[in-house]
Amino acid sequence: MPYRLDGHSQPDLPQSHYLDNRIYTDPVVFETEKKTILTDSWRFVCHASELQKAFDYRLVRVAGHELVLIKGEDETIRAFYNTCAHRGARLLRQPAGNLEGGRMTCFYHLWSFDNRGRCLTVSQPSGYKDSSVRRESTGLKEVRLDSVFDLVFVCLDDEAGSLRDFLGDSLIEAMRVPFGSASLEVFHLHRSEIQCNWKLFVETNCEGYHELLHLLNRNTAVSQQEYRSRQWRMHENGHLSFDPAKISYDKLDYAERAEGLLPGMEPNGHAVVNLFPDVMLNCRSTVIRIDSLIPVSPGKTILECRGLGVAGDSQSVRDMRIDHHNEVWGPTGVNLAEDIWAVQTQMQNMKEGSSRFSVIAREEEGPMSDGSLRNFYAEWSRITNLQPHHVEV
Repeated sequence: MPYRLDGHSQPDLPQSHYLDNRIYTDPVVFETEKKTILTDSWRFVCHASELQKAFDYRLVRVAGHELVLIKGEDETIRAFYNTCAHRGARLLRQPAGNLEGGRMTCFYHLWSFDNRGRCLTVSQPSGYKDSSVRRESTGLKEVRLDSVFDLVFVCLDDEAGSLRDFLGDSLIEAMRVPFGSASLEVFHLHRSEIQCNWKLFVETNCEGYHELLHLLNRNTAVSQQEYRSRQWRMHENGHLSFDPAKISYDKLDYAERAEGLLPGMEPNGHAVVNLFPDVMLNCRSTVIRIDSLIPVSPGKTILECRGLGVAGDSQSVRDMRIDHHNEVWGPTGVNLAEDIWAVQTQMQNMKEGSSRFSVIAREEEGPMSDGSLRNFYAEWSRITNLQPHHVEV
């Protein structure tokens, strides 16, 4: 019988050009990812502007662990496991706030800690006089934290290389406009719970073929000949950047993005950088969006979307940035809903076994090549020691 590409039969393609869809549904694969990629890599957790004052904090989740980020009186942001050193109770329970006096007090037995993780008080200390438990040698477990261009990252692996080594010089240079060109701040944050595997949403952010899904992208970008020459650039450690391009907003009667430009951006310009494994930095001339993911289970992912503008904007300029952000990316914007709809339908078919294999075989010059996806899965395979084209069950 002649070979048929039907989503069920193994494709007659090089192993690098197709995927076994069980990489999205198999719990063993997900646990392997948690212990490798999601633990060993530097993970973006927030922008520094989200912690403005001394003792501001926010809770974040990385590889299943809840961490607390705290800005100290010395302007330094630190990260700790949100776990009391005494009996493991959760220290802070609100998602964000400001610590009164910089003190964290455990509700369970009233041990307290300062913003540098040092133990301040052990309740009823006389009960420990015959043991090695001493306040002076007690503290919270600190997590490695570093930043570049005010993007804050943590790494749970004490032995991993530095953040700058992880990102690499070429990618940092690609991020410089606009992140290294101005003081930025987050003006919007929303979360969406998506019923899909985290890698499916990563794929929407690192391949141009799916731009055909979006009415906005079809008309303002893909249909323009100049846009078709845009290339994905592969960087070390699985990172990507997308050549800058201009968007023809007039094709859909959208306002031109020619005023209030972010430093270094061209009128109607578009720049994209993808940080392995799961962050997209996306700038459309006047406003930035950061997508980051919190993988929860094989079939559930939390998407965090941040909108950023220039710190100190006038109210009129900020209102303009918010309008531009919401046109495309906000909770009621056109692109986000379409992306979520697409990946959730994929996941449902993969979970039921209706779709067994996926194809990433496009070979061409321009934005619609699947080379960016093959680049992602080559790095994914290197770190997990799994094969994306075949899952052992």
